[in-house]
Amino acid sequence: MRRYSVVVVTWESAPMLGALVTTMNRHLGSAPELVVVDNVSRDDPERAARQYRGRVRFMPLERNVGFGAACNIGVETASGSCVVMLNPDTELVDVSLDELADFALRRRALAGPRLLNPDGSVQPSASGTPVGLWPWIGAVFPGRVQPGPLRDRTEPWRARRTVRVAWLTGACVAAPRDALLALGPFDPAIHLYSEDMDLGLRAARAGIPSYFCPDVCRVIHRGGASTSIAFPRGAEVLTARNRRAVVQRVYGARRERAGWRAQRANLRLRVAAKGVLGRDASADRATLEGVQSATSIPELRRPESQPSVGVDD
Repeated sequence: MRRYSVVVVTWESAPMLGALVTTMNRHLGSAPELVVVDNVSRDDPERAARQYRGRVRFMPLERNVGFGAACNIGVETASGSCVVMLNPDTELVDVSLDELADFALRRRALAGPRLLNPDGSVQPSASGTPVGLWPWIGAVFPGRVQPGPLRDRTEPWRARRTVRVAWLTGACVAAPRDALLALGPFDPAIHLYSEDMDLGLRAARAGIPSYFCPDVCRVIHRGGASTSIAFPRGAEVLTARNRRAVVQRVYGARRERAGWRAQRANLRLRVAAKGVLGRDASADRATLEGVQSATSIPELRRPESQPSVGVDD
């Protein structure tokens, strides 16, 4: 296994970072470098980071620049040939993060693990293309009843083997460092939400594929580490608007509008199906309301300057 770095961006998430570091100490015998970039937290993420037994680089920013821009700083600072961008509200369950990093290097690709909820259930963590025929197939036929090859296109996060996907959830993504630097990796104009979708779509256009690797790596993702603080009433509308902006920039306005309609149809199907089955549909209903309310699309622009940082090895 070649050397790799783990980059974590924090904001008011020191306790969760501490839990992540505990699992890193428990499972990662290769002791990758840990780079923590902090967006002006009021808690003490540095103390949590210093509990890691390997090399730590702690980088406090002078202002909150958002997840994407902060992650870019971490990738630039990292010394490994591969970088694993990891959320602070994740935890490792075994040594498989090593294998994910190795896969990303061998394939020259973005690679993501199967994300698990704390109870062990599967969490959606990989997506198919947001435009064209496939979103409409997903809007008509529930993923649970689709045959495997079809489901790999519409809801690839249900797959049990490694499959190529359109984009990966940003909670855990591994990639060669030089490939990430060529991509940005993230567009700093997107402060929060849908920056992972934008990365995957731009990567594909640059010839860098994304792979969902459920048979290679598993990671627990608690979710909502910063969202519940920054958006106590939910961030569904912001997420939907950013998604529309990303898709429009990559595919154009006409294809984006068709994809938006397919997404609404898919969510209506999910809400209806869960209602029939007596399952909780509150999360899907909230997402649907956000998508339906996202009638305006923001313009994505890059900031004129980079934030100042302090580096402490």
